Amino acid sequence: MKHTVNIDGLKLRYDDRGAGAAVLLIHGLGETGDSWRCQQEYLEKKFRVIAPDLRGHGESGDGQEGITIRRFADDCLALLDFLGIGQAHFVGHSMGGLISQEMAAHQPERMLSMTLSASAGFYPPPMGTEGLEERLRNIDQMTMAEFAGKIVTGACHPATGNEIRNELTAMFAANRKESYRQATISTIRSDFRQFHGKMQLPVLILVGDSDRTTPPEYARYLHGAIAGARLRILSRSAHMCKLENPAEYNQALEVFLEDVARQTVSNAAEGGCN
Repeated sequence: MKHTVNIDGLKLRYDDRGAGAAVLLIHGLGETGDSWRCQQEYLEKKFRVIAPDLRGHGESGDGQEGITIRRFADDCLALLDFLGIGQAHFVGHSMGGLISQEMAAHQPERMLSMTLSASAGFYPPPMGTEGLEERLRNIDQMTMAEFAGKIVTGACHPATGNEIRNELTAMFAANRKESYRQATISTIRSDFRQFHGKMQLPVLILVGDSDRTTPPEYARYLHGAIAGARLRILSRSAHMCKLENPAEYNQALEVFLEDVARQTVSNAAEGGCN
C-alpha cells in the first residue's frame, strides 16, 4: 500500500506491504519505488517490504538541501524511524547500492544485511572521469525524454522485450532534470573503497551477466573486498536485472535473506542463557 509522509519538510512517498523482518528496497538513479514491483510481489509473502521513492524521484519531493548519497541515506533512516523499524535488510540497486554502502560505513547497526544489486563500490576511469562529464553534457543538452531512450538502450539486455523497455523509458523520462543531475554527480563521485575491508555484515552481490553500466568486474571487486560476501551473476540480464530476470534474482535474494535469518536465530540461541 502506498503512503506519503512528511519528514522534516520533505514529502516522501513509499510503499509498505507484508509482515515480518523489514526489507528496505532502495531504487537506482532515475528510478522509483515501483521499479521493485517484481520483488515486492515475491517478498511480501514472508517479509515486510518497504520501497520509497527517494527524494528528487517519483512522487517524493526534491527538498531544499540538495541531493547527495548521504542525504538519501538519512532519508531512509528517517523513514525507518517513522515506521518504528530498528533494523532492516537493505537491498540497493545501482545508486541504491551506494546508499546502502553509505549506511554500512556509518550506521551498520541499523542493517540486518546488505544486498548490492548492479552496484559499484566506486567508479574507475573513464566512467568516473570523462564518463561523468559526458553524462552531464547529455543531461544539459537533451530533454529527459531524449535522455531516457539513451539510458534504456544502454541499460537493457538485447533480449529484453518492449514492455519492460517502454516501462523504463516512461519512468526515466519523468525525472526532474536538476534533481537527476545532482543525483548523477553524487552517484558517480562516490567511493567506498576505504570502508569495504571493515564491513562485517552479511552481503549479497547480484549483477547481470551482460551489465555494461556496472559490469561484472565491479561486482567481482566488491566480492573480493568485502569479507564473506556472496556473489551471484544472473543470466540473460544487464543493468536492469531485477526486471529482466526476476525469477533468478528473487530466488537468490530469498535464499540469502532466509540464510541470514537462520544465522541470526542461531547466534541468538548460542548467546542465550543455559
